[in-house]
Amino acid sequence: MSRNAEEHLSPPKVADGESYIHASVYTDPDLFAEEEEKVLRRTWKFVCHISEVEKAGDYRTHQWTGVPLVTIRGNDDKIRTFVNTCSHRGAKIVRDVAGNMKHMTCFFHMWEYDLEGNCTYQPREEGYEELGPTKDDLSLREIRTDIFAGLIFINFDGSAESLRDYIGEAGEPFEKIFNNHELEVFHYNQTHVKGNWKAWYLTNCDLYHEWSHLVNRTTSVLTKGYHDRPWRIQPNGHGYNAHHLDGSPFQVNYKKYKSWENRDHLVFKGLAPGEFRVTDIFPNLSVFFRATCIRLNHSTPIAPGHCIMEERGLAIKGESREDRRMRTKQFVQIWGPFSRNASEDCAYVEATHACQEAGANPYDLMSRVEKFEDGVHERIHSDTYLRHFWGEWSRLMGRPANNPKNFMEAAE
Repeated sequence: MSRNAEEHLSPPKVADGESYIHASVYTDPDLFAEEEEKVLRRTWKFVCHISEVEKAGDYRTHQWTGVPLVTIRGNDDKIRTFVNTCSHRGAKIVRDVAGNMKHMTCFFHMWEYDLEGNCTYQPREEGYEELGPTKDDLSLREIRTDIFAGLIFINFDGSAESLRDYIGEAGEPFEKIFNNHELEVFHYNQTHVKGNWKAWYLTNCDLYHEWSHLVNRTTSVLTKGYHDRPWRIQPNGHGYNAHHLDGSPFQVNYKKYKSWENRDHLVFKGLAPGEFRVTDIFPNLSVFFRATCIRLNHSTPIAPGHCIMEERGLAIKGESREDRRMRTKQFVQIWGPFSRNASEDCAYVEATHACQEAGANPYDLMSRVEKFEDGVHERIHSDTYLRHFWGEWSRLMGRPANNPKNFMEAAE
């Protein structure tokens, strides 16, 4: 039986208030601004892989919460991140996306900075002798930067816990595999998504939606043992699923998809042929393994209804051209801008956001519970990680995701 307006606007009838969220967490500009300050600037954020800044002077520019940044390897081999604005008048210094440079030069007045962020040159610097300041007072602001398993992270919060402690046991499914190889980025793309950054991230974490992908339905969901994997919930909003409850790997049967072959060759050390696993690092990094392919997926929030999705493919540095061609082929079958899964995920996120923005769907449900016989572990199609994510978001925000702006109290 259909619902009337009052029923539609009422909270879902679930046993647990943490099993749903209010759609305003995706659309409200005030909440977006608040989460930039309370969530995004106080947690560790993935930037890029170390292979992208391999040599002294190599850099990548990016932005986080609207702040322009540049991550660069110095002459001392240390990787640093700086606010990418000149100490003089605030112009952006490094304006290309990536490259190599001996020093950083602001195009406005030609001030120069070395790779360690020190101001080293000002045209006619004697003009500052009377009133100051000196060059020593004009170095760039450095943002806390650290590396885990070859992944570079930043954190605006200088007092936050170390990256190693922040990731904790959530790094277990991928740390050893990354350290077993010398890896490099071989695929990179950006996609502008008309949806909220959290919706994009949580679509990757919502394995229940694998029913919607023809590839996943054909090769995975209907495979024996698919549902026999537990979510491993970790502190700080992280989680992963990597093995069956008995510790054996889940192996995808790729040859079930027409014209595809199983992934028995080029398998990364530490993985079984065809093995699939995924780790989700709060607030928005997902690390995927598909035996021969590694995908790093994250996004940059721009506005409540706009994020830039980035995905990287990692491969073994120095492998033969033939092996790289095969690895690339298998990567883009599922991921990349012209693949099946990534483009379909964009469609899902944009479709839901359009309805949420219009107020057509006031609540999102997260009430699925599928437990193992032990009554403790939850299977991968449970919403346990979604609830875990929103629990961490609510803790950092200091407001519940199911009623973030006291809508129910206002209605009363």
